[in-house]
Amino acid sequence: MDETPDPGPGRLPPRLWGITTFVLAQVGRAGRARMGRMMDEHGLGLWHFAVLAALDDSGHASQRELGRRLRIDPSDLVEVVGRLEGAGLVRRERDPADRRRYVVEPTAEGRAELDAVAARAAELDAELLAPLDAADRAAFARMARVLLAHHDPRARPSPAAE
Repeated sequence: MDETPDPGPGRLPPRLWGITTFVLAQVGRAGRARMGRMMDEHGLGLWHFAVLAALDDSGHASQRELGRRLRIDPSDLVEVVGRLEGAGLVRRERDPADRRRYVVEPTAEGRAELDAVAARAAELDAELLAPLDAADRAAFARMARVLLAHHDPRARPSPAAE
């Protein structure tokens, strides 16, 4: 007979606590929900934030480059960039070197919005990780980046950064 006590209604079964992948998924779910609510306050979604961050990193990019880099379907990216453009956060123009493609760049308003969202995201990180002391937060963040880099080549440091 199983000696594991019943966790009671509405509680996670203890067996799941031993599955790190499950636990990480649940923490990620909580973080994503918080980020989603915060992005709603800004009238944006997570893809809008990702596009602004990618543009801030590179200065400008073609829509095709953005889609490839962020793994956003081209038709979804058109909507994301269109919404950002409509809000005055990015500028989209034909590339003078290749009239078939569009180049997207952040506006001053877009950079300011990105700064505001990133600052709020840092606050959300602090809230999500509040049970950890500073050393554990730093260790957790480092381990999460190592895991992400292992599973997603886009998260690996560039040779110039090493």
